[in-house]
Amino acid sequence: MGLSPDLRRFVVAKIPSVSHLEALLLLRSTRAAWPIDQLGARLYVSMPQAEQLVDDLQARGLAVHLGENAQYLPKSERLARAVDELATVYGRRLVEITQLIHTVNEKKARRFADAFLLRSTDKES
Repeated sequence: MGLSPDLRRFVVAKIPSVSHLEALLLLRSTRAAWPIDQLGARLYVSMPQAEQLVDDLQARGLAVHLGENAQYLPKSERLARAVDELATVYGRRLVEITQLIHTVNEKKARRFADAFLLRSTDKES
């Protein structure tokens, strides 16, 4: 049995990278404010990258950036339930979830590159 359609939609809409997923699950694990530098250290990313991850999660309604800290704080009960399901399923479906994230990113990159190919071809005509 694979991922539920609702969980797939959530991952595609709210989780742009595996780093975002890992940051979200780390923040959720304590539900307390985390120093962003510690979050970055746990994820093996720089402080600016960790801040960007938190800002992205905040923009998606999943966390808040509180000065030097970040905290898991979903904007709705629906989002909280989706994250709970993701956390439960992630251990059993790690490969499937990470492949879904990578596939979405590959499709976006391909569409972006194709747009330049189309424009280039149009100019040559």
